[in-house]
Amino acid sequence: MGRALDPKKIKSAQRVLEILEYFNAERREGTVMDIARTYGYPQSSTSELLSCLVALGYLRRDLYARTYKPSARVAVLGAWIQPHLFRKGYLLPLMDELAADTDATVVLASKVGLEVQVFHVVAPQAGDRIDIKTGDSTLLLHSAPGKVLLTTFGQEYLRKLVHRLNAESPEALRVRFDELTADLAKVRAAGYAVSRIDDERAMISVLLPQSGSEEQLALAICASPEAIAADEDRYVQLLRAAISRHLGLVTVQPNRSASLPPVQPLRQAS
Repeated sequence: MGRALDPKKIKSAQRVLEILEYFNAERREGTVMDIARTYGYPQSSTSELLSCLVALGYLRRDLYARTYKPSARVAVLGAWIQPHLFRKGYLLPLMDELAADTDATVVLASKVGLEVQVFHVVAPQAGDRIDIKTGDSTLLLHSAPGKVLLTTFGQEYLRKLVHRLNAESPEALRVRFDELTADLAKVRAAGYAVSRIDDERAMISVLLPQSGSEEQLALAICASPEAIAADEDRYVQLLRAAISRHLGLVTVQPNRSASLPPVQPLRQAS
């Protein structure tokens, strides 16, 4: 006989799904009390569960309005099911096309807490497959996706961010504020960023065109450091061409109202 299922775990799983169904039905942001009242949950456990989903990258939290809404990571869940019905938006075909054109891994990422989290990965049919998967996290200040995302924030937020991360980081990962702002100025001017993850992986990333009020997303090509160095210009051209064809051009306004979230540990998806 199999092991009996833990009723507490079943209840937690049910509540997670109900929360996602709540947002699908309401199509708007919700507060802790909105969700607690809808399902009759205790307020304290509802708040804890929502915070957990924020930390995992499935929800976004507005610290000023104290509201929650699903992240782009939720939007791509299940897109592989009946693709003729559900995969006909602009972003996922863009990523499929890039992976085919570059023979490289294409990654969609966003800022979650004080990290950058991978929301979706498309591996190439041919070429080398890079070891990176949905849910992986990387450093905000030291990664290509992190740097292009940080170009959307104002100086005051960046100053607080550097102070916070330096306090929590080993000396080798600390940065000076003036050096970061100079680096981000170069990224803004170039329109993309490049970073090396390790001896086998590097990334080149651009910001997806969004309005300032929407969740900012980074699109990246992940390949070997040698491939990124050799084909940097071609990769940038392919990224820009794909975005122009599928998404058009939308100006991104700096997000000057952002506030610092709690520190999240660096995680690798299991």
